[in-house]
Amino acid sequence: MADWIESYKLLGIEGLKFKRKKKKGLSYEDKCKIVREYQESELTLFQLSAKYQLSSSLIGNWVKLVERNGFEALESRRSRYFQTGEHMVKRLPKEEYEKENERLRKENERLRLENLLLKKSESLS
Repeated sequence: MADWIESYKLLGIEGLKFKRKKKKGLSYEDKCKIVREYQESELTLFQLSAKYQLSSSLIGNWVKLVERNGFEALESRRSRYFQTGEHMVKRLPKEEYEKENERLRKENERLRLENLLLKKSESLS
């Protein structure tokens, strides 16, 4: 209800119209601007949400993130993911996979035999 009142005060009847458009994610700079405006002005979360047509809880989450982790926390996870290269997986040539697979088979067989030997020696003692 408070959102509607603030929206009406700032935008008039247009502020009350039902909006079904899905907004594309805001840029890092836009998020920082909104959080700074909240911190430096006397505007409430409701007033800012009406002004930018965003949810007050979303803006509140951004404010908490900035208070805990600084403005860098507003950067999207997706962009951090691509900047760090975490999405890239090093691919080995097929021959190296086959060599590693063969090495692991041999080690597995050796450990199986060692296990059998230990069991046998324990049963004999």
